[in-house]
Amino acid sequence: MPTSRVLGGVAMAAAVFGLTVPTGSASASDFSDAWVAPYYAVPGMRLTVMTTACGRDANYSKGQSEAGGQVNLLPLGGGGLLAGSFRVPKHTRPGWYTVTLRCPPRIQVKASFRVVRGFAHGFSGLDCDDFGPVGRRSAKR
Repeated sequence: MPTSRVLGGVAMAAAVFGLTVPTGSASASDFSDAWVAPYYAVPGMRLTVMTTACGRDANYSKGQSEAGGQVNLLPLGGGGLLAGSFRVPKHTRPGWYTVTLRCPPRIQVKASFRVVRGFAHGFSGLDCDDFGPVGRRSAKR
């Protein structure tokens, strides 16, 4: 897929999700400088990773996802926003996963996302039968 189409999709995701670009310096404990969109995913879905942690003049960043492997981030517009995408492997089990991003010289930030079972089972990853008429977990199995 051409880079322009990928970055165009990333720009659209940023616009749809209403992401803003925060200012300030990044630290390993500052999770606000990196995002994964969408926040919930199903196996086989493509996710977008964005960061401003590398600074206004940054032209690349590399990341490693626990679930999706390596991701390369490139500039998206101005203001130091870098973006890239990866696909969650089809065999990925439901749970929380982290993407670790690194920028030269020694900047590292993390973002998390959650993999759920799939849309066929409800977006929460629970079967529709798991809840009774008032929203509590049903006793029947």
